Amino acid sequence: MSLAMRWVGESEMDRVANVRLRCYANSDKEIARYRDGIRADRRAQGDAYLLAEQDGMAVGTTASLSLQMWVRGARIACQGIAYVGTIKTHRRDRKGPGGGIASQLMNEALRRARDEQVPATALMPFRASFYEHFGYGTVETRHNWTIPLSVLPTGAFDGMRFYEPADRAAIEACRQRYVERGQCDIERPSHYWDFKLQRAEEGFVVVDRPASHGAIHGYLWLQHPREQGPEQLQVMDSGYDDIAALRRQFHFLASLRDQYSSVLYPFPADLQANWLLREAQIPHRPVTHAAAGVSVANRLQVRVLDHAKFIEPMHLPHTTKGQTIIAVRETEGHISRFKLDVAGGRATVTATDASAEFECPDRIWAAVVCGELPASQAVSLGLASSSSAASAELLYLFSNGPRPFCSDAF
Repeated sequence: MSLAMRWVGESEMDRVANVRLRCYANSDKEIARYRDGIRADRRAQGDAYLLAEQDGMAVGTTASLSLQMWVRGARIACQGIAYVGTIKTHRRDRKGPGGGIASQLMNEALRRARDEQVPATALMPFRASFYEHFGYGTVETRHNWTIPLSVLPTGAFDGMRFYEPADRAAIEACRQRYVERGQCDIERPSHYWDFKLQRAEEGFVVVDRPASHGAIHGYLWLQHPREQGPEQLQVMDSGYDDIAALRRQFHFLASLRDQYSSVLYPFPADLQANWLLREAQIPHRPVTHAAAGVSVANRLQVRVLDHAKFIEPMHLPHTTKGQTIIAVRETEGHISRFKLDVAGGRATVTATDASAEFECPDRIWAAVVCGELPASQAVSLGLASSSSAASAELLYLFSNGPRPFCSDAF
């Protein structure tokens, strides 16, 4: 039986929560958590919740969030797709036209993004290979560091203290600076800070604010999830103005070594945190002394929907100049072919029928243009083709800067 797709808002929030329960929960007793959670996290505004209905019964759902992503110093509108789910009794049901329920949800969410003319759409997948079928490429590598507090550097951290309500504006400003300096990070609207600070009561928040009315130079939201291991702290959220501010956070954490054993701290792939530690080695074999360890994870996927709107606002290296023809093979079957002209720290994108000098699928292009995968490496791995070495060299400009890292989940 065919599906009916309906975008709904606040009046049907309980119904959306109930569908999420049937998608993800292990017990009907969890319904209060889902109903409270959907109301507390207000990033979905208006009719942003999608219900897939079969003969009047809701069998799947997702949400379309209106986000702002910072890409190479530019603020770019981005759709965030969250909570894509099919209820447990209807999974892998491909009897109707248009594929399975989750596929039809995704196609409808992409249709909405195009109608709203957003340059990009992003999500944080359970299984990335599923979303690659819709053109999403993996654009972020996260390094999750487990650091014994005994190997953290010691030193002064005089500005560190517990968060107070009067710190609200300054902590928002600190995170905004952190986001704007990064790559592919997401702005946090003020109403979402309400949700985050409410959740932070499950742990504690400290800020680096030496002067009572001055700037906050960094902050940490810490939790102690006991299932993680013996007395381990976990950084749930953080921001810092510079490496000096990050060192003060390390000094503060080191001072807690009588109460806790280690801290789990996520960093971008290009921050080699071990060089800031008293023991810089990441052991290649079992050792008896304290040493940091790191695990690697991918969390963010992006699809570029409008190449000109995504690229032209970026602040690129002023020393780079050149042009090339790019062909992106889109999932829907057509090819986006455009000329990229770079000069003076900016790029212009114009449609063309000329032969491509660099060609790849949309999911690979997302990784290249976001700076996760250098174009030359995409060619060497057989993920892209290039008729000109100069073309791949020019496209390195997208990798010239911070590696992608998104500090908020959605």
